[in-house]
Amino acid sequence: MQADRRVLSRSRTLAPVSASWRRPACALDEDANMPMLVRLFSAAILLVVIAAGPALAQVRQGSYLATCTNVREEAGWLKATCQNGYGGWAEASTVPGWCPLGNDIANQNGSLVCKSASAGFGSPSAPTSYGEKIPYGSYMATCRDIRMVAGWLKASCQDSRGRWVDATTAASWCSAGRDIANMDGRLTCR
Repeated sequence: MQADRRVLSRSRTLAPVSASWRRPACALDEDANMPMLVRLFSAAILLVVIAAGPALAQVRQGSYLATCTNVREEAGWLKATCQNGYGGWAEASTVPGWCPLGNDIANQNGSLVCKSASAGFGSPSAPTSYGEKIPYGSYMATCRDIRMVAGWLKASCQDSRGRWVDATTAASWCSAGRDIANMDGRLTCR
């Protein structure tokens, strides 16, 4: 009888273990379909990325594309590595919104500049609330809070140490075709 009990107890202890090794048919079907679901989900993600890629990769058109590489938009800034007049390459940036539509963003000696479709370099931007137009220039890449006040161009510009410095110049002092630049926190015409 003791032998029978051992067998019986073994069968009772083995029964639950052996039952746990068995899976219902539906569980096997789910496992068989899992790779298919993963593939479908991966394909859907890939399609979303591919569809969004061109929209994310679009940058403002312009003649600069012929002489600049690594063109990208970061936080509203158009950035690129552009050929300069010395045979080298320079990092350049501008805000595309500062160049009115219809005008050209061009590479001028390693700087991204806005060129008017009809008048050439130095096209003015939209008028301020007082009707004065903010002149375009390379200073726009390193200055902020740009405004015109009674004929004076005022901005907060970065100096060589990265500090923001108030700068002012008379916009009329810089004739058409010349660039207003930020030179170590000072607005100058060159």
